[in-house]
Amino acid sequence: MKYILVSILVLFLVGCESKKEVTEEQNSIKNIIIDDAYVVLDNDKIMKEYRDFNQHLLDDFDIDFRTITTSDDSDIDLFANSEFKRLQKESRSQSGKAILMVINTLQDKVRLEVSMALEPVYTDAFVSYIERKGFVPYFRNNTIADAIYMAAELISDRAYDAQSGKEFMPPMQSKSIGAGAKTKAHIGKKNLHEKKGNNVLSSSSDTPMDVLKKYLASEKLHNTNPNLDIYTDATKAFVAKHTVTEINQNNEIRFLTPCMNSKEVKYAVDGVHAVLLNDPVNQRKCSPYFFKKEQGNWKLDIATMAQILRFNTTMQWHFNMKERLKGEAKYYAFAFDGYGVDRNAFPTIVGKYKKPKDARWGFKSGIWYKPGENPKTQSRCRITYVWADSPAFMRLGLEPNDYILSVGKGMNKRENIYYEDFMDYMASVPSGTLVSIEVRHYDQDTKSRYRVVREGVAP
Repeated sequence: MKYILVSILVLFLVGCESKKEVTEEQNSIKNIIIDDAYVVLDNDKIMKEYRDFNQHLLDDFDIDFRTITTSDDSDIDLFANSEFKRLQKESRSQSGKAILMVINTLQDKVRLEVSMALEPVYTDAFVSYIERKGFVPYFRNNTIADAIYMAAELISDRAYDAQSGKEFMPPMQSKSIGAGAKTKAHIGKKNLHEKKGNNVLSSSSDTPMDVLKKYLASEKLHNTNPNLDIYTDATKAFVAKHTVTEINQNNEIRFLTPCMNSKEVKYAVDGVHAVLLNDPVNQRKCSPYFFKKEQGNWKLDIATMAQILRFNTTMQWHFNMKERLKGEAKYYAFAFDGYGVDRNAFPTIVGKYKKPKDARWGFKSGIWYKPGENPKTQSRCRITYVWADSPAFMRLGLEPNDYILSVGKGMNKRENIYYEDFMDYMASVPSGTLVSIEVRHYDQDTKSRYRVVREGVAP
């Protein structure tokens, strides 16, 4: 009996492991996106974001959404139908909810297959709308990976709307082409009508809120002109090279409109940067908007927003921690004074470990010295603790185990700065000054050291 029980246990464990392996294989990005045309899988960033959306669709709505790219010369209808039947046999959905997108780069066609269980939600009108107004603009610009990611985003949005009882009403005249529908993809064929629209002028009397209202109005007109006067120069270049669809604009209108009345403007000491911010903890679906004064007028800085802001599957914004303080972004960090950042990069209220009210920067320090130096006269500064809601972290990015090597840049750089000089500098540097500190950081996890320059605006 003992050996029988052991054998049964072994079989049970082997069975569980096999089931786990099958599940992992089904959830593999290589099965979620079968890229036989070799057009998307090398885009790691898009693939990670697409996988997150895909898993969210499965977890929250039991929808198994797959994509196949192909350069096969067979009939796309027959191909899609055959692959869809195979998908349903090995579906990850427990309730028969499956969607398959087939992109044929040889035939320049895209087809969307929807299971019967989802047809009441993903109607003919919806399929027609997202194919012609969503996918095709991306295909024209040869950004197929972006189109696939957008498909997941739109399918998620529609699932939420259906959950709350909303019917899909396309904001355009939409020809019904069936829930199993195909359309011309126009891959790589530029649209001569893209990037069009009347200029939107800025004025020296405009506040950041005035500029945002002008932007919202232009979005409602589906203005895709990249050279709007209300854009910063960097934003003009950014919009010019990125695909903007009516669906992108409609989604922004949908999320921005209810946030307008509760936005508060915060101005930087330099008088050049400003942020329109809602409560970043309790209104996470209300994105902050950045503004920079150029040619004497406030302009919308979408380029920097795109650099440091990210959105999860429910459209809650959070930081891109690697990019949060790079380039122009560091000049907007002042707006988040008093907040911390949680492990998922969302702004958060810090609990009992708040920065002391009398601390300007919000860090603790110790000493270190080079071998052979006199620790009494040649001691240097080491950061030992940083409060999570402090300017030291939120504005400057200082971390524990930062060993201070120098401050300043160019002709004003002070190498091998000693402890007292560094502390005096940090205490006396004028508010609004760009602080540049070179540190040697010791990473406890990897047990490695590396040099890095940390820059931020003094509080």
